[in-house]
Amino acid sequence: MSIRARIFFVFATAVIIGFSLLAYWISKDVADRYSESFEEIMVDTANLLAEVITTDLNSGDTAMQQLDDAFQRLQLRRFSAQIYELEKTSVDIQVYVTDDKGIVIFDTDNGRAVGEDYSEWNDVHETLIGKYGARATPVPGEISTGDSTQRLTIAYVAAPIYNQDRIIGSVTVAKPKNNIDHFVAKAKYNLMLAVIISIVMALLLGFTLYIWVSRPLQALVDYAHSVGRGERITPPQLGNNEIGKVGDAMEGMRQSLEDKQYVERYVQSLTHEIKSPLTAIHAAAELLGRDLPADKRTQFVNTIVKETDRLNDFANQLLQLAALEKRQRIENPESISVEALAKDIVETHTLECESRHLKVALNLTESPEIHGDRFLIRQAIDNLFRNAIEMSPSDSTITFDIHPQDDSVSIEILDEGPGIPDYVGDRVFERFFSLPRPDTGRKGTGLGLNFAREVAQLHDGLLVLENRHPGTCARLLLPVSRI
Repeated sequence: MSIRARIFFVFATAVIIGFSLLAYWISKDVADRYSESFEEIMVDTANLLAEVITTDLNSGDTAMQQLDDAFQRLQLRRFSAQIYELEKTSVDIQVYVTDDKGIVIFDTDNGRAVGEDYSEWNDVHETLIGKYGARATPVPGEISTGDSTQRLTIAYVAAPIYNQDRIIGSVTVAKPKNNIDHFVAKAKYNLMLAVIISIVMALLLGFTLYIWVSRPLQALVDYAHSVGRGERITPPQLGNNEIGKVGDAMEGMRQSLEDKQYVERYVQSLTHEIKSPLTAIHAAAELLGRDLPADKRTQFVNTIVKETDRLNDFANQLLQLAALEKRQRIENPESISVEALAKDIVETHTLECESRHLKVALNLTESPEIHGDRFLIRQAIDNLFRNAIEMSPSDSTITFDIHPQDDSVSIEILDEGPGIPDYVGDRVFERFFSLPRPDTGRKGTGLGLNFAREVAQLHDGLLVLENRHPGTCARLLLPVSRI
């Protein structure tokens, strides 16, 4: 697992655990807060009834007949109260009254508890000794209609009945917690829904951040791998941030390393390649210092001029190749007609072909224009054509064929020379590698094919050499359009 994936995994785990703990804590607190509100109203009701009963007792209604009649009428009362999502249609409170000994003397539930000793119940016991009395008692075998996962619980809240400053009894208000269970369950459901949505949003935000950070990093990794394979690739655009600065630093390091390797490689190659011409020039110059016949002197002077021209041509090609290798992209691409380039190249080499007794078969199939650097493409095709001229025996034919192929234009140049030995392979594209010419046995600069392949790669194209027995076919594929 990558570091980026581990970071996202830790973040996701922390988000899920954090929100889950928060939901658990809030859900517990929600139940307590609802119970507090529920009980607070019952306290007010109990104390109100205590005052009413005190008034009745003082007026001689010791049987609390008025209170009993009121509750009888209350049980029959029908109404509709829409409390948010809950519709309430009846009163569900019960009341019982005890004397100072805790014996029930009044009960709204048809008097069923009258005469019972409730002095041990917490609500009655605590109230009769001057404290706050309340209890919550589950009903065995009953399920709350407000929340099917909870047992039915009845809450009891008591208030003292005074005669002057002496407690002469207690009144208890009892109410099932069906409705409060409904409110708590609904609140917990909404809370869990909000938590789930929050977790999903947090994970989406984290994943977006993960992609936003990891994509540039992956682009850097891909770029580093491409550079390691020696591919020509444009540095990724990573923006003006820390990752972008890392990318700029990598590109600067790559260029510095390439420059160093470039210089080392070229110094070694140059030393090897110019040694032979310099040796010939040095030998000819030494011999010219002697007393030689005129024809010999002319021969050695021609050798010096020929080797000097060879060095000059070598230097020019080397400079062109060096400039090409440093380019990462085509700055100003233009539309190019390959047929027109082919005609121009063949016309340029007409005299040379005639002097070598070579025929050129130019086969042009109408092809779409390509887009790229006109100078570089012309130079690449010219290099391939010159190679064909130099490797062709006298009285042979060079076939120059241009035709569309898929989304590219195929440029094929076929000679009737000896072909490429099997042992050479891809070395034929190496810088300074050259095969001897069949007519003279001399080698070229070894830069032409390397230059042509660099041009093909710069244009997202392909250069392939194939033996045809006899001869060699150089196929250059260039895309029709380049984004």
